[in-house]
Amino acid sequence: MKFKSILALALLAGIAITSCKKTEESTGLPSLTGLSVTNNATTYVRVGAKLTFTANVSGITPSDNSTPGTIGLYWQVNTADRDTLTRDISVSVPQFHYTVDTLGSYTVYCYAYASNYYNASASTAFKAIDPETALTGLAGERTETLDGKRFRTVEVDGKTWLAENYYGGGHQYRSCEVLDSVLGNYYTWEEAQSVCPGGWHLPTGEEFDALGSSAGSLMADAVFLSDAMWEYWPGMVITNEKGFNAIPAGYLDLGNTTQEQGFCEYALWWTADPVDDQLAAFRFIYEDKPLVQKGQGSKTSLALNVRCVKD
Repeated sequence: MKFKSILALALLAGIAITSCKKTEESTGLPSLTGLSVTNNATTYVRVGAKLTFTANVSGITPSDNSTPGTIGLYWQVNTADRDTLTRDISVSVPQFHYTVDTLGSYTVYCYAYASNYYNASASTAFKAIDPETALTGLAGERTETLDGKRFRTVEVDGKTWLAENYYGGGHQYRSCEVLDSVLGNYYTWEEAQSVCPGGWHLPTGEEFDALGSSAGSLMADAVFLSDAMWEYWPGMVITNEKGFNAIPAGYLDLGNTTQEQGFCEYALWWTADPVDDQLAAFRFIYEDKPLVQKGQGSKTSLALNVRCVKD
């Protein structure tokens, strides 16, 4: 089964205002390059978050290898007036503090300047969300309290299931805490064995199969930040008639570096069933396949979502 990755945001990308060669030819001024910015913002942050951005000026190099002397810095958020934001020419590594008070997309720019030089610039981008409203289209209300967190549940053929992905103690999508209650967390099979709270358990393959083979009856017509999560396919009919609220949150590959894969394509959940010493069984839904499918994956390097079933 081939997975592919979507949903990528460019972070800490340097932005060249114009080419150094053209600038020097037309103005006679050398350029500053090598500015970077570090921060505590993840791809998604909670609205109201207090963020800190730090300009790293130690890597700045004039294009003519000269010494620029005092370097000044100023910050800009989206299209705000530059002069209303922080300037600091008295310290070499100034910080910019910003409280995200409105939902939406943000780009924070930093500019370094010096007399008789062309500016250097760097930026970082993120989205501010409210986890209570970021995902819509799910059936039911959060009425069940597990480990201090509220969850949706649904009863199917006499069994009570979580009607959303469990979260707590697992791996986060893009290290974004704000998405825990939206997408659920991701767990290796070994971690999943003990993640369900007391009175609940990780379902067996047989319990999953009792939900039926129709993918559409389990899929929620979910919208994440104004975008439909399941792409439209003529052969797929999404009804969510079982109230299971399946969303395509993808999976994590915990190899050498964590990689998010299959977002808005796959919904995957571990079963309690081992296959052998290295592999375990899972169930999954792919965006354009009308049936719930079976798969096998590494117990230690593949991280999937978890649904718990009441004992």
